[in-house]
Amino acid sequence: MGFPSPDEDAGLLARLAERDADALAELYDRYGSLVFAVLHRMLPNPETAEEVCQDAFHRVWRGAGTYRGDRGAVRTWLLAIARNAAIDWRRTRGKRLETETALDRAFSVASPGSTEEVVSGRLGTLRMRALVAALPAEQRRCLELAYWGGFTQSEIAARTGAPLGTVKNRVRLGLEKLRASLAPEPRELL
Repeated sequence: MGFPSPDEDAGLLARLAERDADALAELYDRYGSLVFAVLHRMLPNPETAEEVCQDAFHRVWRGAGTYRGDRGAVRTWLLAIARNAAIDWRRTRGKRLETETALDRAFSVASPGSTEEVVSGRLGTLRMRALVAALPAEQRRCLELAYWGGFTQSEIAARTGAPLGTVKNRVRLGLEKLRASLAPEPRELL
């Protein structure tokens, strides 16, 4: 079966923006286990991860009209919402986890699908791991703390001893390099 196409996901978000509850159920079926897996690595227990996962999908329901396809894939947008929900939970109700989560561990809990999905997912994870590993150490560290550790840029500055502006710059540069590496290569005109 494979992963849904960007057009399928965008169509689903358009239905969500029109308050189609079935679209929310479809989105949850597609990405619920992935979102839960990422949150489970960021939060102290499965119950909390489930609570924050529900909150993230509720935020998607409320903000489906804000999705912009030109800024990234639905999956990326959804994971950013989930990450922000986890950060909000940790700030308001949770106690900071002192362990930092490795990139590949965040996705290891997701339930495997078809063989094609598993292979495609592993190749994507290997490619992403290689791209992140190729970043300069300072940029890689800031991205790991921000996206897989759930730390804010101010917290990263305090943790690393780097000025806040430097941390912001490292995150921005790292993301730009990843974005450029992931951009599809232009096709030659026939």
